[in-house]
Amino acid sequence: MFRGFALSTLIHASVLAMAMMSWPQPESECDKAIERLRRENPGIRSIEIIMQLPECAAAADLPIDFEDVGLVSNVTELRKAPEPVDEPAPPEPEVEEIPPETPAPQPAAAEPEDAVAIPDPTVKPEEAKKPEPKKPEPKKPEPLVKKDPPKKPVDDLAFLDDFDKALQDKRQTTPRKAAQETPDRPVLGNADRDREGVGEATGNTASLQASLRRQIGYCWRGIEDLPKEDQIDVTLSMTLERDGSLAENAKPVSPRTRPVGRSGLAYDLAFRAVSKCAPYNLPEDSYEQWKEIEVTIGPKQG
Repeated sequence: MFRGFALSTLIHASVLAMAMMSWPQPESECDKAIERLRRENPGIRSIEIIMQLPECAAAADLPIDFEDVGLVSNVTELRKAPEPVDEPAPPEPEVEEIPPETPAPQPAAAEPEDAVAIPDPTVKPEEAKKPEPKKPEPKKPEPLVKKDPPKKPVDDLAFLDDFDKALQDKRQTTPRKAAQETPDRPVLGNADRDREGVGEATGNTASLQASLRRQIGYCWRGIEDLPKEDQIDVTLSMTLERDGSLAENAKPVSPRTRPVGRSGLAYDLAFRAVSKCAPYNLPEDSYEQWKEIEVTIGPKQG
């Protein structure tokens, strides 16, 4: 009997509890406020509702995520203001006593200067006489100093002068043979005269070449330091103006081109000597003979 009573009591209590749970309860003020926030702000989070309605945090049945919990804790930390720390007041600076300044001695009163006489503007000063300009003294002519004539370089080819003089003396002392007046051989007589003129022209050309070679010798450096086989003679063709200057560059006659090896040094020295010693001193009346002339330069011509 007791067991049936206990079982009946348990069943009735369960039914009563289920009825109470399913029975609608009246809404509180917090529920209404939460419902209003959700209508006004759709998608509002539970943590935001709790922050706006902290008094409904206990009554409201709101799910809270761990992320929201961390946000609230951070917000709480941000809201905490650091407590002000009283800083000690800085010590007052000590004021040094400034000694009173001694007044500077006043300068003595300046003595009045002597009165300067002011000239009377009505009185005109006497015009100063202008000094007469000095006449320039005539320059004394400088005494002429005779300059010593430059010493002529030693002529290595001076022996050619003696040769020229001997040749001229021989021409003057040797009488020319009179032309034969034999009527049977007039042509042979003219031929002898022609041969004599050719001989004179050839001798004059040789003399001009010797004189030209002698003048070039002042500018020609010997090539004795070269081996014997490289000591060559160089023949050049020269075209000259009336004043003895080169009308154009000298042209090679023999050898026609510059030799290969050390012989080319003699070739170059000959060209340089011809250009360096120009102009040349030659008789003007024989210009047609030395206008174009060949000259040989080298150790064999000495």
